[in-house]
Amino acid sequence: MNRRHFVKAMGAVGAAGVAGNIAAWPAGEARAEGARRAPRSESQAAFRELLATLAEIDESWLVAERGVREADIPLAHRALGMVLSGALDLYLEADPERPHFTRLISPFRKWGDNPDGIYFFTSIRGDRRYRIRGRRGAEVYLSFTVHGGDAEGHWPKRVVADMNLRDMTFGPDGSYEVVLDAQKPSGAPGNWMALAPDAGSVVARFYFLNETPAAADPTMLPELSIEPEGSLVGAPSPPDDAMIAARYRRVANWLRSKYGGQLLRTPGRKMPSWNSTTPNQIGSPLDWSDSQGGGWGAVDIVYAAGPWQLEADEALVIEGRMPKCLFASVVLWNPFGQTADYRYRTVSLNKVQMELAEDGGYRVVVANTDPGVPNWLDTAGRREGTVFWRFMLPEESPGRLDCRVVKTASLAGAGTRRAKS
Repeated sequence: MNRRHFVKAMGAVGAAGVAGNIAAWPAGEARAEGARRAPRSESQAAFRELLATLAEIDESWLVAERGVREADIPLAHRALGMVLSGALDLYLEADPERPHFTRLISPFRKWGDNPDGIYFFTSIRGDRRYRIRGRRGAEVYLSFTVHGGDAEGHWPKRVVADMNLRDMTFGPDGSYEVVLDAQKPSGAPGNWMALAPDAGSVVARFYFLNETPAAADPTMLPELSIEPEGSLVGAPSPPDDAMIAARYRRVANWLRSKYGGQLLRTPGRKMPSWNSTTPNQIGSPLDWSDSQGGGWGAVDIVYAAGPWQLEADEALVIEGRMPKCLFASVVLWNPFGQTADYRYRTVSLNKVQMELAEDGGYRVVVANTDPGVPNWLDTAGRREGTVFWRFMLPEESPGRLDCRVVKTASLAGAGTRRAKS
């Protein structure tokens, strides 16, 4: 079955699924038009709705109006597969009554990833009480955010509560506990995050200032767990038809919100001011909490981003001064928010890896080939993508990031620029 016939069959399955009259797929082929039959269970209907979502994305979303060029269709399908993998991991076996942390992204599953960051996700309920336990490792930044409005897999509407390592108390051995509850626990002060009725998830972030990518190093995985407290009954009931159907619908909702709402251009969506839409320019750094309320950001991180568009012999030079902060990095993404393989290519630089002038000035060079200067970021042969900066808990403004496009050959032998006074 070639792609055209496959997509046509998927579209038929999806359209019929919405109407409750779906084609069966015996022996790997779609049955004849007249042989369609209704779903035999609610979970089957939900599964076919997921197939319909995939068919809709393939047929209607991977278009120029959403920023997808014809040449990028293979890359778009790769990204879609990774998001589907994440949606299944996060929601198909998720039980908010008995949550567990799942690693969000890795060297092999990427969206908005950072080689220096390790992220975990779990679904929760806003009317329950939970306790997170962990132990500090080599991370320089640690935070938890509770998101609201996403209990069914939809895009989060707000951050319900947040906490970073500066807010937390730790034991002598680096251990910690964080209570999630609508009411603050009585007695001795401790780490508490307030829940609200619309709370649907928790995201844990760990960032490292290592010389090599922490996200690719299995020894960097943090010690982390979550368990429910209070009036929890014993073992969960075996999955039934209604439970499996609900979970598949959450998978489809997350696929739509993550892939279509974040990785693809949404017509009419206004970008935050820190994210420039002008090629080869970076937006002014801004605290995430000042730029938008919903989504997956952390409120104590300052972001700055912009698109790069370069010919094979061109380089984008970005100059600025590193602020005092716990963590800072710059990373290159392809048009679908994914890094190239950072196990083999330099596609990001944290502030330890970056060569800085005595006054903190830096010059980062984005180019297809190594110009023989410090702070080169490898575009991995791509002509366009996104430059994304993060500054964790900065004590001063990161300031403006000056950008210019030059011929790569003109950079040979140039050193690190000193910051402007």
